[in-house]
Amino acid sequence: MRICEFNGGLSIFKVNKSASRTVDILSLLAKSAQPLTQLEISEALALPKSSTYELLYTLLEKGILEFDNEDLKTFKLSLKVFEIGMTVLEKTDFHEVSRPFLKDLSAITGETVFMAIDSNGTIVYVDRIEESSSIRTVAGLGIRRPMHCTGLGKALLATYPAQRVKEIWEMSDRTVMYTKNTIREYNDLIEDLRKTRERGYAIDNREMEDEIFCVAAPIYGHSDKAVGALSIAAIYLKMDDKRTELFGKMITDTALAISKRLGFRKDRLYFGA
Repeated sequence: MRICEFNGGLSIFKVNKSASRTVDILSLLAKSAQPLTQLEISEALALPKSSTYELLYTLLEKGILEFDNEDLKTFKLSLKVFEIGMTVLEKTDFHEVSRPFLKDLSAITGETVFMAIDSNGTIVYVDRIEESSSIRTVAGLGIRRPMHCTGLGKALLATYPAQRVKEIWEMSDRTVMYTKNTIREYNDLIEDLRKTRERGYAIDNREMEDEIFCVAAPIYGHSDKAVGALSIAAIYLKMDDKRTELFGKMITDTALAISKRLGFRKDRLYFGA
C-alpha cells in the first residue's frame, strides 16, 4: 500500500505489481550498456521467468521494446520510448521548471536573480526574483538589452558559433557606451567569451549599469542548445574574488540543474576555450 497526495488530499492505493515491474524493466534496459536477454532481465530484477516473459513480449507487441538480435532474443528500448520522452520534454514549461530554482537562488544569496532569452540578437528579461535586501535595477520584465555588455547576453554568446557571435556584434549599436567598462572592440568581446568558457560563467563588471556586478550562465534544453540564461546581480562594492567564485559556482550549478530538468544530457555548460 502507498499513500500519495491527490487533488489536494491524501489517498491510499495499492501498487500494481505488473506496472511496477514494467517500469523496472524499462529502467534496467535504459541503464544497461548492452541489450539484455529475458534471463538476464529476470535475474537482474529477481522476477519470475514467466512474468518477465509476459511483460517483455507485451512491450515488444506495443513497440516499446524491440529485438537487438532476434536469434539471440536480446531486448533493447525502441525509438518509440525516445518519441514519448521527447513529447514530454516539448510540453515542459521552461518558466514553470526554472522559477523554483530562481527563488531558491535569490533566497540563498540575498540578491536579485534574472532569467532572459535571446530575441533576435538581444536579450529579453523574462523573469526576476528580488529579495527585500537585494539591489534594485532598471532591468524590468520584457526589457531588451544588448548581448555584448550584459552577463546574461555573454553567457549565451559563449555558447554560439563564431559566425553567429559576429552577426550579433555587427547588429548591435556600438555607438552607445553605457558605462566606461562597456566592451568597445570585437576582439575584446571574443577574449571575454573565451574566459567565460574557461571559468564556466560570464561576468558583467559594471558594463551595463555603473554599480551592478553580475555572474551568469546559460540554460540548455533537450536539443543541447542554449534556450536562455540565468544571472545573479549584486552591488559591485559587495563583490570580491571569493564572492564572485562562490556566486559563479552557484549560478553554474543552478543553470545545470534547470538544464537537466529540461532534458540536457551533458555535465558541463561550456566546452573548449
